[in-house]
Amino acid sequence: MDAIINRRSVREYDTSKKVDYETLLRLCKVGESAPTARNQQSREYIIIDEASIIERLSNVSQGSRVLKNCNTVLAVIGKNKEALSTPHMQVQDLSCAVENILIEATHLGLGSCYIGIYPLEDRVSACDEILGVDGGAFTFALITIGYPKDKTVFYDKNKFKDDLVHHNRY
Repeated sequence: MDAIINRRSVREYDTSKKVDYETLLRLCKVGESAPTARNQQSREYIIIDEASIIERLSNVSQGSRVLKNCNTVLAVIGKNKEALSTPHMQVQDLSCAVENILIEATHLGLGSCYIGIYPLEDRVSACDEILGVDGGAFTFALITIGYPKDKTVFYDKNKFKDDLVHHNRY
């Protein structure tokens, strides 16, 4: 529960430290453990730690500029919709994977930041070109991963308000 409550978007990383590959694989595994509609397994992942690729991705949008401050990125890729049993539910599948990755990163003491790519076609096509995504697959999101510069970045910011909850009817 603490990882959920304390998760924050981290935008400054200690780039002298690298996240080991096994941990990155664990994050992908956690992403893939998220639910999918009718178990359609509609996702793939790209682990990116090559500086030149991260630099190119950092120029895709204003929001992706945060990539300049990290040395590892996970790309969440949507598989070709034509191969899916319920393609209209793929966005939910992909979003669930992103959230699992963000929470697990916090649990592991890592910082993360979700950079939305889909559904903005200019961002999707730019990322697809940089990452070599083709065949109907597409870049859904980029997630920065790393060791936060500020050790106090994780904290309980009470966003919950009683008036957000309704009972039986709106």
